[in-house]
Amino acid sequence: MSAPIYMWLLAVPLAGLIAYGVAIVLLFWLQGRLIYPPERVRRPSGAPQGDGRIGNVRLRTVDGVELMCGYAAPARADSAIVVLFHGNGEDIWQREHIAHDLLDAGYGVLLAEYRGYGGSAGRPHEAGLYADGRAALEFAAQRARRVVVHGYSLGTGVAVQIAIEYALTALILEAPFTSIADVAATWFRWLPVRRLVRDRYDSLSKIGAVRAPVLIYGGSADGVIPPAHFSRLHAALDATGRFVMLDDANHVDAWERGGRDHVLRFLHEHRSHRPRAPRT
Repeated sequence: MSAPIYMWLLAVPLAGLIAYGVAIVLLFWLQGRLIYPPERVRRPSGAPQGDGRIGNVRLRTVDGVELMCGYAAPARADSAIVVLFHGNGEDIWQREHIAHDLLDAGYGVLLAEYRGYGGSAGRPHEAGLYADGRAALEFAAQRARRVVVHGYSLGTGVAVQIAIEYALTALILEAPFTSIADVAATWFRWLPVRRLVRDRYDSLSKIGAVRAPVLIYGGSADGVIPPAHFSRLHAALDATGRFVMLDDANHVDAWERGGRDHVLRFLHEHRSHRPRAPRT
């Protein structure tokens, strides 16, 4: 005997509710994999390629995690060291082309690694990456009077946190986001992601406390982080800021499509900036 029609009518919305609930559970459970995916490209040796100017250095965080980073000293004693924080799905050597351009311009470079990436120990999480960033900044500050921080994508969340804790010569943000929750809400509009996100990297609420000059740049064709995030962060600045939107650049090629020239010009303009202590 077939089921009454009202039973079928009840079953359809019930199945939808179950599927919705399963989606919420999966997103909550898997969000670490979404925020910190494994590197898409990893060099088996963990060693730099190129012309050999960048060597491996090991840093240790306050919680005892050892990080494998890349370092090259500045050409002159009064030149800045630029600390590069990479994005997710990468290791430090995906930023090597940027490091070489900065070295060519006379700056020192520290390619800062995160726990759980590039052969470094530990598992990534927000507080852990901030600890990694502090270890990188302190290493650089021991070797140069001027330190610049350049963050890309996920690395912009680390960079903004470091910029409100340390006196920097400048802060540079490539393809930054306002917060992980805002990015997640763009990708999963039908789920209550703002309540689910554990690692938030809420740069929008912090960036107003940055005292160093800030350059924000990204591509108008960024399909990962909506370009509106860039302008919202710039509007929230209380420090000297510059915002550059690069026509037709996407999430991964802003440096090559004009970002390089804007960054080098910005660094030159602020080469004599006296770092100011962060607000307490």
